[in-house]
Amino acid sequence: MAHHQLEAHVQLEYTVGFFDGFIQVNARVDNIRLHVARLGFKHGDDVDFAEEKHFPSRARVWVGPEIGATYVAGLSLGRSTENNEREVEIEKIVKGNFEKSAISKVKASAKSSRRMRTRSWRMDQEAEGNAAIFDVVLHDNMTGQEVGSWRPTGDDPVHGLRGRCVGANRPFSKSGAVVIAGDEYGEEVGWRVSKEMEGSVLKWRIGGEFWVSYLPDQAKGSHFETRYVEWCDEVDLPLIHGKLL
Repeated sequence: MAHHQLEAHVQLEYTVGFFDGFIQVNARVDNIRLHVARLGFKHGDDVDFAEEKHFPSRARVWVGPEIGATYVAGLSLGRSTENNEREVEIEKIVKGNFEKSAISKVKASAKSSRRMRTRSWRMDQEAEGNAAIFDVVLHDNMTGQEVGSWRPTGDDPVHGLRGRCVGANRPFSKSGAVVIAGDEYGEEVGWRVSKEMEGSVLKWRIGGEFWVSYLPDQAKGSHFETRYVEWCDEVDLPLIHGKLL
């Protein structure tokens, strides 16, 4: 990724509820923002790196208690979003005249329909032990092919990614960024924690895995590649009445 770097911003929202016999910890995605930023490059380069650059193709964010934690009774997932399809109906009308006929005009109509994808990003929720996984995956909106896992085979099944920053169904903004908002992502996830942990501050793990891919947008060429980077950290989760998170 010469001359570029990935900027990933992940914002999660926590809530803690205290009930008879247990504590409920919930988390939801507030937003995930991904952008490949342009850096300075040496004088004389003749490639427009603002247009021909890597783009985000997948983000996998995970969050949960420390490994081996015995104070968590269970993890419940919310509803993932659907990669909906919509049906477009097209009506064609044909008009014509027949010479020397009692019927001077004939009108005929025909209808056809086709399906087209309306969402390029697929959002799913999964579990890995007691960790909740928020997975955001880019698909080619023309073929449905998962972009980050595609391997070149001589054809070009990701042709829907050419011109990816223009058009009504584009997967990126004009600057090449993408923002996945919480209301698009899905419902929250939750952990039931032992009541004995009230008043303590837990170490909660959070991390992310991010994929960026490259496919020429305007320039000629068929080169394709996907790269990957990961990050992890720990945050304090206070289980205290009235404590803001």
